[in-house]
Amino acid sequence: MTALRPTHTPSPTPLPSPTEPVAEPVAEPVTGVVTATSRPRHLLVAAVAMFLLPWLVWGSAIAQAHDVIGWRLPQGIALWVLTPSVVVAALALGGRAGLADLVRRIVRRPGPVWVYPVAVLVPLLIGAATVGVSVALGRPLHLGETMSLGGCLVYLVYAVGLFLLTAEAGSTGLLLPRLQARLQPLAASVLLGLVWGLWHLPLLHVPGEKDAGLPFAAFLLLIVPTRVLMTAFVDATRGTVLVAAVFHAAFNATMTYTGVVGPDHALIWTAAVVTLVPAAVVAVVAEVRGVTGVTGRAARRAPAGAAPSR
Repeated sequence: MTALRPTHTPSPTPLPSPTEPVAEPVAEPVTGVVTATSRPRHLLVAAVAMFLLPWLVWGSAIAQAHDVIGWRLPQGIALWVLTPSVVVAALALGGRAGLADLVRRIVRRPGPVWVYPVAVLVPLLIGAATVGVSVALGRPLHLGETMSLGGCLVYLVYAVGLFLLTAEAGSTGLLLPRLQARLQPLAASVLLGLVWGLWHLPLLHVPGEKDAGLPFAAFLLLIVPTRVLMTAFVDATRGTVLVAAVFHAAFNATMTYTGVVGPDHALIWTAAVVTLVPAAVVAVVAEVRGVTGVTGRAARRAPAGAAPSR
């Protein structure tokens, strides 16, 4: 007769004591941070962070020019005030994970090397085409009148770092990925271009600035396709802010040297129409290839709980 053995009852898993530290949850994937903070109220927070302090700086100069106040804030800080604003916005949106996502986009590996010379070449070709159309129409040239070639080259080098830490940290690092999480790349680029153009509006009325007096309609028509091109480069590098800063600096330097930023407003209209051509090509190619954008693609395809993409 087989002896009965006592039944083994598994002991319950002990609960952590109140004094025992509880393990921290695994960090949320980067794309999860963006997706979770891409609702309209989050976009509004990011937009306010982009607009508030620069508009305050430019507004003080406009108010002084109209004898509303007798002082103005230093205009040189108009872009640099974006750095703390964007950091605070990233923390407000996603806490430490939101800030980490922004920093990764700024300092991440630059992606394919070929993208960067092309990001400089495209603005040069747009500038050359603008000059060519102007010559064909019998209009006068204004090369180097707003800024000399040497000055533009110095500006190009300085502006890459400037835009990396200021304007593009906000527009490409903070706003663009959240727009792409909600919209297709073309719609996200166009909307961001409109926002970006509106962001410049006070600058067009600050006495003494190179942009002062430019017609806003032409400026907007130039800015929107420029942003479409810039987004294509950003997506080609899987979301790095650096390539946007390089393109932005090269585009500004080219437009300044060719006189697009200057008193002859026919040039900015010409540059806007010229820029529409490559932007339209990029939009058609993206549509044919079914490109969905870095952030949008990752957010739609990554399953819940998936490890962060590198």
